[in-house]
Amino acid sequence: MSNERLCYRMILHSRDEFSNLVSAIDSIAEQRDVAPSVVFKITLALDELVSNIFDYAFPGIPEPQIDVVVCVDNGVFFAKIIDNGIPFDMSKLQEPEVDKPLEERKRAVGGLGVFLVRRLMDSFTYYRYAGRNYAMICTKLDSENSEKGAGDGNDYH
Repeated sequence: MSNERLCYRMILHSRDEFSNLVSAIDSIAEQRDVAPSVVFKITLALDELVSNIFDYAFPGIPEPQIDVVVCVDNGVFFAKIIDNGIPFDMSKLQEPEVDKPLEERKRAVGGLGVFLVRRLMDSFTYYRYAGRNYAMICTKLDSENSEKGAGDGNDYH
């Protein structure tokens, strides 16, 4: 496996373009011999985040745009997601009460996608700068052999 950084950038204007991003992820993974389980995790996490952004970040915004960069570098597969939507710090969203029946939860729905991303990734970071949302997700390429501390949601970097 080469240690040289390999990246792909794509600007999404609609959810329909996500399949092109998946193709790019598959291409990067093939070039760097990334395990299918890692590809699955990064693709699923990106699908959740991009879907949430398209669903909630663009009310009244005439030209929605999500800029996604995916890279393999130094033993890590990571993605940076930048959008021009309304502010929303997904990293501060409270975890859903998955251990309780639906009728006993404070919120019956919502937050499961972000909860899943927190569990799948080794790190999840958010910040807002110059009117844009920035999210970064990372997973180790050898994640099959590493323990993440049970994904406690406190692993933001």
